[in-house]
Amino acid sequence: MRLHSIRLIDYRAISDATVDFSSGVTIVEGPNEVGKSSIHQAITQLREDKDSSRKASVKDTQPVGSDVGPQVELHLSTGDYELRYSKRWIKQPFTELSVLKPVPEQLSGSEAHERFLAILDETVDVDLLDALDVAQGRSLDQASLAEIKALHGALGEAGEEPADHDAFLDRVETEYLRFFTAKGKETGELRRLTEELPGAEEQHRELKARSADMDGLVDRHARAAERLTNGRTQLASAVTEREEAEQAVQSVSGLKAELDRALERAGVAQRERQRAEEARDRRQALITEVTTAEESVKTADDALKTVTTAQQEEDSSLAEAQKGLEAKQAALLTAQVEAKTAAADLARARARREVDTLRKRLADIRDQERRAAEAKATIGSITVTAKDVEKLGGLFTELRIAQNAKTAAAAQIVARRLGDTAVSIDGTDVPKGSAEEFAVTSDLQILVDSVVDITVRPGQSPAELDRALDSAQTFLDAELDRLGVTSLEQARERSEVRTDAEAVLAEASSTLRVLIGDDDRDGLDAALTRAEHVAGDPADTTGTAASIDDLEALVESTSAAVDDATAQVETARTVLERIRTDRDEARVSAVRAQSTREQAATTLQNLSTRLSMDREANSDESLDEALTAATATQTQAEDEAAAARSAYEAADPETLEMRLQNALQLVDSKQKQQEKDRQEVDQLSALIDDRAAEGIYDKLKAAEQNVESIRSKQARMQRQANAIRLLRDTVLAHKEEAQRRYVAPFKEAIEKLGRVIFGQGLSVEISENLEIVSRTLDGRTVAFDALSGGTKEQLALIGRLAVATLVDAEAGAPVILDDAFGFSDEQRLSALNVILGNVGRTAQVILLTCQPDRFASIGGAETVSLG
Repeated sequence: MRLHSIRLIDYRAISDATVDFSSGVTIVEGPNEVGKSSIHQAITQLREDKDSSRKASVKDTQPVGSDVGPQVELHLSTGDYELRYSKRWIKQPFTELSVLKPVPEQLSGSEAHERFLAILDETVDVDLLDALDVAQGRSLDQASLAEIKALHGALGEAGEEPADHDAFLDRVETEYLRFFTAKGKETGELRRLTEELPGAEEQHRELKARSADMDGLVDRHARAAERLTNGRTQLASAVTEREEAEQAVQSVSGLKAELDRALERAGVAQRERQRAEEARDRRQALITEVTTAEESVKTADDALKTVTTAQQEEDSSLAEAQKGLEAKQAALLTAQVEAKTAAADLARARARREVDTLRKRLADIRDQERRAAEAKATIGSITVTAKDVEKLGGLFTELRIAQNAKTAAAAQIVARRLGDTAVSIDGTDVPKGSAEEFAVTSDLQILVDSVVDITVRPGQSPAELDRALDSAQTFLDAELDRLGVTSLEQARERSEVRTDAEAVLAEASSTLRVLIGDDDRDGLDAALTRAEHVAGDPADTTGTAASIDDLEALVESTSAAVDDATAQVETARTVLERIRTDRDEARVSAVRAQSTREQAATTLQNLSTRLSMDREANSDESLDEALTAATATQTQAEDEAAAARSAYEAADPETLEMRLQNALQLVDSKQKQQEKDRQEVDQLSALIDDRAAEGIYDKLKAAEQNVESIRSKQARMQRQANAIRLLRDTVLAHKEEAQRRYVAPFKEAIEKLGRVIFGQGLSVEISENLEIVSRTLDGRTVAFDALSGGTKEQLALIGRLAVATLVDAEAGAPVILDDAFGFSDEQRLSALNVILGNVGRTAQVILLTCQPDRFASIGGAETVSLG
């Protein structure tokens, strides 16, 4: 199929436009809303919607505010046919089909619609039309190619179309599903046997283990019975050994009692010696504390005398410093009064000078404010500006142009007087011997004196000239009324007066800015008021006899005197504070020394009293005698205890006790072991009786036969299942290989075009539905849905262009792209231009865009501009 041209009349925003398509690449460009997408919609609507359709999409094509019917005419070739197909919807609808080749036909109405669809169905795959048509906003979607017969035919010729073995595959699949689910899991009898076998094997293993347990029980019973017999003999021997050990331990108990009594007497003697020693040590420590306290009292007396003398000296220094500070403060007060008086005199002198300056400055400012106010009044009374005059002049020019255009279009009368008879045309005499030309724009009177009176009336002038003249006159009159003038000259005079006033206003405003400067206008009046207040009464000349320089010098000298006096006061205050601090510290030291002396005296008195009381109870000599006697008693008791210990240790009591404890434990353990062995023999006897009654050996034989039977059946069915799975896998593998070879031409076409953009490292995976599944670039594979928007758009459109190159040009369809490649950067757009240029050599490509620069480098492309 090839589209030759399309004409749209009253279709959306298009009044009447015809677009011719080349056989290669055609770029239809224009600004937004000019109607590019309307071309795309019109081609689809012409094919799908009858002229009687009232769908919302059809109604939307009617121009807003116009009671007309949208109309489309398409000139195309498809197969052996060349057609012109026209439709109008909504208002006076019609459908017309003209078959130009091979046999001329003319049809209308539903017959034309049905015949057009029949020709399309005969010559082109309608699914291919939809697949190669990319509406605005759908550039990211892949085309549905699985059902396109034309593409299947092309792939069948270029590659290898898979053979039709569906019936055989169905039989294989049916047999496969006897053994496996669709996901490859076992099912049916095979699954039942596979699931039963572990249970039967587990039961066999359990019975076999229980049989082995039975044999173990018998062995354990024999060993337990033997241990029970041996244990009785060992228990009797242990009892004899225990009795002998008990007798040996009793024989040394008397020696142990004597040793304990000797150790007790030695302990008492030691504690008595310790008490005597502690009493003697406490007496000596108390004597030492009394001596130390006496020395502390003497030291505190000396310190108290020293700090008392220092305090008295600091009190005298503080009184003298206080008198010096008061004298310095009096001198400071005098200096401050003199400085304040000098500063007041200087402020009044400066204020009087500032009053004179401000009064003159404000007079100049008020004069300029008056001029500015007068200029503003003039400007406010005149609304005509230079721009208005310029606009008014333009309207006069437009009126003259319209008048001249109407005059030029009107009939012309050329009159030449030949004789002496007077001739006048519209009141103008025609001189003899010359020709006069008149335009007939209104009734024109031709008067030949005493001969004829002729009225010439103008014919109907072009409506657009009348409208232009009326419009120009209306605009001119409206502008004159708005400005309140009757002529251009009057408007110019008023504009000049306003311009002069604006110049005066600008000059006055500039002067005011200079006069006011950075100050505030109201602030200047306030500053004058403040200066007049400070200056005081002009008649009062107190303190103003001296010049400002003299006053400033006086203020400086008095300020220096104040600063000097202030420094002296601060110095005297600092000295006073330092002396006060020293005095306070001396007082604190005196108080502390007094407190320390009193505390030392109290401590000495307490210690002396305690020492006297202790000596009355026990003299120093009696404490020494008591310590000597206690030491002798302790020595005697320790000698007696050592002799008792030697006699006890010679009998080796620890060894005897260890032998007794071991004998006791041995008897106890043999008794417990005998009871344990007896219980184990009883339990094993009961278990052996239970297992023998259960018939476990017969059950084990039956379980062995069941396992062998299930294993045999399961192995046989597993071989059948494996065989059918191998057959199915082999058939599917051959089918997939055939499918791969079938889609190989389409894959190669996409990769050939795509490498222009992505480079030689590009490969793509194509599904059975002829969709791009993934892209591999330089060894890195990414699923199609995970790619960026720009890459998905480029691959989806390359897929469509690949179809266009594979399908036969006569049986194919044009590729229509509406506002595509919006996600592509400049570099990839350049590569896409190369692809489109190459595809355009064998297929028709129509690009609708508001950005023609995107496709500026497509070789052989033709551009059609709308708008």
